[in-house]
Amino acid sequence: MTEEYPAGVQRIVARITDPWPATVEVSPGWYPLLESLEHHLAALAPDYVVHQVKSKFGALSFFAASSTNPEEYSEEFNAAILAAEWKSIVTCELCGAPARQYTIQLWTWTLCATHSAEKSA
Repeated sequence: MTEEYPAGVQRIVARITDPWPATVEVSPGWYPLLESLEHHLAALAPDYVVHQVKSKFGALSFFAASSTNPEEYSEEFNAAILAAEWKSIVTCELCGAPARQYTIQLWTWTLCATHSAEKSA
């Protein structure tokens, strides 16, 4: 359900194409990062589509295309996604504070010191 997400993230969910599930599989600390990315991508490619948004190995994985035409390619569009993915590895997944990656119980997380201590306890 999209009502659990802030408006910018809801706009991303609305762009997810079939057969992908209409969900964003990241924690709330990255929502502002996603909202900023959505604003940037919409300005570059108003009809962009999203395939999947998730956290993988403590980093944002954002799979999208600048249009439904598979032959179209936008370097600026892809660079914006890559920049957001890189920013995610220094942003706490849970609260958005400055962070680093930790491996806790065989899972890689990007967490601030406070959330790392909580997850490790």
